[in-house]
Amino acid sequence: MNTFLKYLYVVLAIAFVTSCSSEDDVDNLSEQNSELVNELNIADAILTLVNQHRQNQGLSPLSKNNTAEQLAIDHTRYMISVEQINHDDFAQRSDALNDQENATASAENVARFYQNAQSVVDGWLNSSGHKDNIEGNYTYTGIAAIKDENGRYYYTQLFYR
Repeated sequence: MNTFLKYLYVVLAIAFVTSCSSEDDVDNLSEQNSELVNELNIADAILTLVNQHRQNQGLSPLSKNNTAEQLAIDHTRYMISVEQINHDDFAQRSDALNDQENATASAENVARFYQNAQSVVDGWLNSSGHKDNIEGNYTYTGIAAIKDENGRYYYTQLFYR
């Protein structure tokens, strides 16, 4: 009986340690991934601000599109990984929109280190090329706002029609 109790304690101890370790690993993984998650509250605020600006210009609002959003998320994660803003592989994102959404034209705005939706939209509107994209003949958009490991935002906004 004594051997049986020792065996039972060992099994229970292993089960307890394994379950605690597993939870810790999940928590750590969630913490790491949380930094690379699209912050929808900021992305939605950017869309609201962009659409307010478009409305003030007599333009139709942009609608969110899941394909464009996922492409924006992927590109934003890429920019974070190389620690710079860029339009690397934009042709591939444009081709994906053409193939998956029958897009006939597309454009992209990127930025980093702006603290919130208002500041990034203001920055884009103060740049003629970015402003042209915001005011362009587009109907759909996808937006990503993701923090890097230092808590600084990177942004991508895709436009297409």
